[in-house]
Amino acid sequence: MKIHNHLPLLISCLEQWKTPPTRRQFEQDYALPLSQSLGDFFDDYHDVLEHLPWQQYRAHALQIDSQDIEERFRSHQAAVESLFGIPLAGEAHLLGTFHGMDGYARFERGTHEVFLGVDENFHRGYLDILMVHELTHVARESRPEVWQGFGLDPRMTNEEFREHQPVIEHLFGEGFSCAVSELLVPGEPAWDYVYQTPDSIEEIHRHRRQIERLIHAELLREDGDYGNLYSIQPTYAHYCWAMQWVKTLLREEGHGNPRELLSRCSKEFIEHALAFRI
Repeated sequence: MKIHNHLPLLISCLEQWKTPPTRRQFEQDYALPLSQSLGDFFDDYHDVLEHLPWQQYRAHALQIDSQDIEERFRSHQAAVESLFGIPLAGEAHLLGTFHGMDGYARFERGTHEVFLGVDENFHRGYLDILMVHELTHVARESRPEVWQGFGLDPRMTNEEFREHQPVIEHLFGEGFSCAVSELLVPGEPAWDYVYQTPDSIEEIHRHRRQIERLIHAELLREDGDYGNLYSIQPTYAHYCWAMQWVKTLLREEGHGNPRELLSRCSKEFIEHALAFRI
């Protein structure tokens, strides 16, 4: 993958911005230089800064070691490639997003752009989990077999990807990325792998049967929409269910080896998902 390390620009701007930048300063100093590689990503983004405790944010972000972040990303890329036995294609952007985004792998015609907002105030292990999670999306979603089993074009646009992604594939993809993160970044708090907190993971456990029913209902809907899963509370609760389901699949169908499930179309796992109970 081609890596764009935009963090030196962030650090340079923060050294100058001792107080929150004006909209004009932000656009000229930060958004405009990045538009060459990110297009309109930071257009109308200035409002995000207004909600930051600026001095606290600035002090933390100025401690970022941009070279260390890049080396860690390259290391995790190598680990994911080794696990699956494939090279990863696409591009990655290491960014400061002012707590506006943590991570996202954007599918486009069979390849990806990975965006990582590394200036969040999260601990080191969480960022490593996030990197592996997004790189696992790159590995799986670039496999043509994943989409051909649904009659979808592996070279579809991002708009088509978001419109037509089946509920079962969304569940499998997120669960798979969470499970691989736990495998390659072991020893971190269990809630970090599924983007929860100690309190929210307890809430999910208390309401796990209701959450499970909502997931199964969306799977059974003829016009099921994976976007509806994000309305289940706490947010990302379905990742917890999906991770446990995929870990069961790894044992039963993959003989403990994620490589064996990498390219399998999740359409064949629908009945297994409907029968699965946490």
